[in-house]
Amino acid sequence: MDRTERRSSIIAVKDANRYLLYRDLGWGCDFFPNHATASSTDEDVRQLTTYFADEFGIPAKDFTLSHICVKDSEKPSTEHDGEVRYYEYTLYRASVTVMPDAWRSTEFHVGAKDCRWMTLDEMLADPVINKINHDVVTMVRDNL
Repeated sequence: MDRTERRSSIIAVKDANRYLLYRDLGWGCDFFPNHATASSTDEDVRQLTTYFADEFGIPAKDFTLSHICVKDSEKPSTEHDGEVRYYEYTLYRASVTVMPDAWRSTEFHVGAKDCRWMTLDEMLADPVINKINHDVVTMVRDNL
């Protein structure tokens, strides 16, 4: 029986040693760029490419997405009073060939998003990120 309640595709984009995150105001947490996973890998890449280009202000010609892995996760949901929820994460690496000027600061605003660069150690040391998204951070750490 498939108990997965949410399937999300995660984009990991890295500068020298930091990853791009955006602030989700509803969650009060910084997340990797992400989008609901499509039914096929080709469609998923198409949707993610459009999402990433539109939401983060980078032309689609300036990056490529590479499928890395799929990981299941089971964790208490902070928005459902600790009830255990099931997730499936599909990880992609974004290889950026031309870095947008706006991205050259540690923190920046692009479109409707407040963004920042953080190392994995900084993410794991952040109590909010660690509580809500530890599984995703460790997936990135262990696979990239």
